[in-house]
Amino acid sequence: MRPSCYDWKGGGIVKRFLNKEIRLSALPLTWFFLGFAAMTLLPGYPILCGAFFITLGIYQSFQNAREANDILYSALLPVAKGDVVKGKFLFVALIELCGFALMAILTLLRMTIWADVLVYRQNVLMNANLFYLGTALLIFGLFNVILSAAFL
Repeated sequence: MRPSCYDWKGGGIVKRFLNKEIRLSALPLTWFFLGFAAMTLLPGYPILCGAFFITLGIYQSFQNAREANDILYSALLPVAKGDVVKGKFLFVALIELCGFALMAILTLLRMTIWADVLVYRQNVLMNANLFYLGTALLIFGLFNVILSAAFL
């Protein structure tokens, strides 16, 4: 009987790879850059930079995983290679969804509670609204198509 740490059979394999990505491959910089979603609250600043920084954190994690031969390590495991790709893609989706959720919450606050604040009413740059959230999703989608496809 094999120990449970080597039990790669079953439905939880992708969950295990996602856990590996979160605990081993993700740089602290990735989690720090999630806080840049709070740029939504900065008046007179290009708030879409928050989405850029979130994708930059993912890119840095991919670069670090490449330098640490994480792909080789994962490929040598006795699992389907598609599960490795699913784990990396779910990691990217998790980071982007966390960032988007934070942006959406702050946009909702800015559109409702702080809508009458003078500094937000006279903003010369993009205001936090539904168009901003759609543009952030477009940035995440372009990142997934261009960069994630190249790595995965």
